[in-house]
Amino acid sequence: MGILNVTPDSFFDGGRYADLTAALARAEQILQEGADILDIGGESTRPGAAKVQSAEETKRVLPAIREIKKHFPNAVISVDTYHYETALAALREGAQIINDISGLKDLRLADLAAKYGAKLVIMHIKGMPDTMQNFCDYKDIFKEITEFFEQKIPLAQERGVNKENIILDIGLGFAKTREQNWLLLENISRFGELGFPLLIGASRKSFTDKTLEASLKCAVMAARQGAAYLRVHDVKETLSALEAAYAK
Repeated sequence: MGILNVTPDSFFDGGRYADLTAALARAEQILQEGADILDIGGESTRPGAAKVQSAEETKRVLPAIREIKKHFPNAVISVDTYHYETALAALREGAQIINDISGLKDLRLADLAAKYGAKLVIMHIKGMPDTMQNFCDYKDIFKEITEFFEQKIPLAQERGVNKENIILDIGLGFAKTREQNWLLLENISRFGELGFPLLIGASRKSFTDKTLEASLKCAVMAARQGAAYLRVHDVKETLSALEAAYAK
């Protein structure tokens, strides 16, 4: 899953692809480098990031989705949003995945996934990006994340989302300390017991010091433990690292 941020303030590439021409060029590059999915986001979710209204977010992502679908009709597009209105508009334009970092705070996102047959990413988080780093205390982080998913999965299914369309994301970097992120990465396989594919997004985050080397290490660790989706900035380099890791 290649990341395409059409935002002015994302933590790693903020503003670089806010222009439609630049966004299309970046999308083409991501696809040519071998990504299976384009994950398009219109709101920064870095720690402390200010919230963006759905109208503004939609204004940012919709032109990019339309243009990408026009030039690359077979591209699989994920919309990185927790806003119902943005998700609806994106699905109408051909997006196939809702990547919800809020952990299904708005159950209507499940309704949309069910109606459009879209995949739904349910991510673990406490609070929201502007407050989440105030909620890093856990008695048992593995138990609490597992219980979170055990609560959210039935809610999605009750709304009509098929089991095969549910993806789980443990939320690295969201309401977790540096130490907790690495602990979770070392034990990703424990969440595989839930019986759903896992999406891991560690690329260029603060706990990796935003470096390529650490991001690639995270990708290999996740893949070796059965992660089904890797959300990354550096597609070509990640694929090369995985090929090298599995060639040994």
